[in-house]
Amino acid sequence: MNTGVPGTERGQVARASLPMPKELHDRVGQMMMCGFRGVTPMEAQPTLRNIAAGSIGALLLFDRDVETGGPRNIQSRENLRELTDAVKGVGDIPVLVTVDAEGGAYHRLKERYGFSPAVSAGEMGERNDLAFTRMAAGRVAADLADVGIDMNLAPVLDLLDPSDLMVSANRRSFSSDPAIVAAHAREFIKAHRERGVLTATKHFPGMGGIVQSYAAGRGQLTQHWSPAELEPYRSLVAENLVDAVLATRITHPELDPDFPGCLSEKVVDGILRREIGFEGVVISDAMEMLAIWDAHGFERGTILAVNAGVDLLLYCNESQIVPYSDDRGPAAVQVILDAVARGEIAEERVNQACARILALKSRLLS
Repeated sequence: MNTGVPGTERGQVARASLPMPKELHDRVGQMMMCGFRGVTPMEAQPTLRNIAAGSIGALLLFDRDVETGGPRNIQSRENLRELTDAVKGVGDIPVLVTVDAEGGAYHRLKERYGFSPAVSAGEMGERNDLAFTRMAAGRVAADLADVGIDMNLAPVLDLLDPSDLMVSANRRSFSSDPAIVAAHAREFIKAHRERGVLTATKHFPGMGGIVQSYAAGRGQLTQHWSPAELEPYRSLVAENLVDAVLATRITHPELDPDFPGCLSEKVVDGILRREIGFEGVVISDAMEMLAIWDAHGFERGTILAVNAGVDLLLYCNESQIVPYSDDRGPAAVQVILDAVARGEIAEERVNQACARILALKSRLLS
């Protein structure tokens, strides 16, 4: 058994110092991770109100707004410190602030905003110098800690596959060798832990192989997925180095022909939890992506993710197709509350997810 909480022994469940909310609404609210608009606390007032109301438990930061083309949350170190201080200052339980800082194309803390130069996973893997990876990752983690960001949605554990352009062309993968991926991810994670920053490995159960284009009603499928994609997760979970896992929107027909990874009970509860033994926080892929939103719908997708074993549902609010909404989190909370009332989601599933999230957050208080 592995709690996914740094600083705990294998087989020992971490005891959170944060109190479990008494109201079901607030326990469900802890399960919401939302993107939002606002460079300043004043601009982010709708989100601050939702946090205070117990409807959002985590936030994801972006530097640019894909819908408007303008700035989103990150413009400088100073603005970001002010913003993170503000969002953490409301609500009974501090919100978990996260960002994509992989070091390559998906790196929001750019040099033009005053942050350190970052190195992609592809370059780290090509150098294959673990000390260099530890140093480069430590530089990123120091930036995150300096501006109040709690978790990096990285490293990527997907195996390098030239046919998967999302991973290979953007240099998001360390290597095609699972042992090399695990070795560099290990250094990446340890560098973050040394600076008090959590990490989330992704995109479980792997995005290697040929990823087909989105097909209406079917989502995105990957062909020629290999069980080797699971090896880095097995190694790092066994070493208690996985704080959280982000599950992919991609459907793997060999594992579950009907649902994408983050909506699949076979993938999340079956492979990740029961087979690999991870009991920490599982995060969904962006729920507004077509492979989820269009193929399964907002309400149905939300329910499927929770019942699959996902704890934090990611609503990026960053889509050219799904309009932005300040109330995406509260709307998803209501979907889950209604599903609990109908008996479609067990209240114990909500309690389990909330307990995992609070255990993870409690590590930030020590």
